[in-house]
Amino acid sequence: MLVFTAADGNYALQAQVWFRSLTKTQTGDVRVVILGNRWRQSDKQAITRSTPSSFSVEFQEVDDARFAGINLKNKFPLATAYNILAPKFLLQNDQRALYMDADMVATEDLRPLWETKLKTAVGAVLDAHIVWAASPSMWRPWREEGLDPLTPYLNTGTLLIDLERWRDVQLTERTLGYLEKYSLPCVDQDALNLALRGNFDQLHPRYNSMPYHHLKMLRYLDTVETDERIGEAITNPAIIHYHRSFFGKPWTYGCTHPGKDLWRSLANEVVPGWKKSFEPMNTARAIAARYANMTTRDSRTTNYPSSLDAFKNKRIV
Repeated sequence: MLVFTAADGNYALQAQVWFRSLTKTQTGDVRVVILGNRWRQSDKQAITRSTPSSFSVEFQEVDDARFAGINLKNKFPLATAYNILAPKFLLQNDQRALYMDADMVATEDLRPLWETKLKTAVGAVLDAHIVWAASPSMWRPWREEGLDPLTPYLNTGTLLIDLERWRDVQLTERTLGYLEKYSLPCVDQDALNLALRGNFDQLHPRYNSMPYHHLKMLRYLDTVETDERIGEAITNPAIIHYHRSFFGKPWTYGCTHPGKDLWRSLANEVVPGWKKSFEPMNTARAIAARYANMTTRDSRTTNYPSSLDAFKNKRIV
């Protein structure tokens, strides 16, 4: 099983937590590729020290000069597009890969996901908040590009990729074209959705359990997904995604994410004594959202156990 992520050195703690969750949950042989620059040798060694015999780890630096011709709008860093570049330029000798954002934690063996048969180049989970191309949350050029406003919209946190088919339909080139053409609020995610035009395999939401699965008022997913499957994403997630939301992130002060204790316990294992950071803008946004009653939680939401062992023994149904 080939699993890759994109994380520069300033995201080393998050990548180490992600990797530790994989080593605790995966069976069989796993090849892990970490794309990113400016990693300290000590951080690399922290990962390789804890590598089981069934795992192999590769750190691949990305030569920015090689991609100097790529001009992203708003001067977004090239690292924004590593997950898009990888299938064509960095994993060109592989046939299938599982991409995961580094701000994720795996709670169970992902072999069933890996073995999922794909009808398209990409399998992914519908975004719990955006859901369709014309979501009212932010402007996207669906009209300019002739997309049906209800075109399904994926979240790029988890991508099961048929690399050969991806290359055949030139998804890297077409996605980069949109990144150069538009200033997109969700950058690579928006661009990939424009390139796919809804043509992707929809995975079960438990393979990318997002903060907005828990937030009833902001969960547009209810319009297209069954309540049962949403409940499974909340109570029995296979992958927890700690992306930006009104919950905050578990490595910051004031986080209220139901899985914060799980993430922090893993962080304590890989970097004892790590320090939480303070993000004043995100904190102010979260406080304002609570005052505006925008953070009403699904009644099935409870705080997750603080260790993966306890998590595996406590499935809520």
